[in-house]
Amino acid sequence: MVSKLIACKTDLLTIKITNMKKIMFYAAFLTGSILSSCGGDKKIAASDVPQPAVDAFHTKYPGATDAGWIVEKKNNKKIYEAQFKLNGEEVEAEFDANGTFIKED
Repeated sequence: MVSKLIACKTDLLTIKITNMKKIMFYAAFLTGSILSSCGGDKKIAASDVPQPAVDAFHTKYPGATDAGWIVEKKNNKKIYEAQFKLNGEEVEAEFDANGTFIKED
């Protein structure tokens, strides 16, 4: 009788642990999904980038090819990131709306 009671408690404990693992997995998945969607990075067309930023990009990187643009917010300011190829290398460069160069990765 005692051994059946211990086995029953062990089974219940196993079920609770399994359920907690599932809950933790789904909570982590949901949190990751929410955070990734709140990142703020958004692909945009070159026509949606302010002309001063586009002009500064073409002046700084005249040989750039395959350019794509992303807009993101940093310190409540829109930053325009160009992702492109230069001499066979993938490069990222950031400009503000006035065409001021910020950084290159």
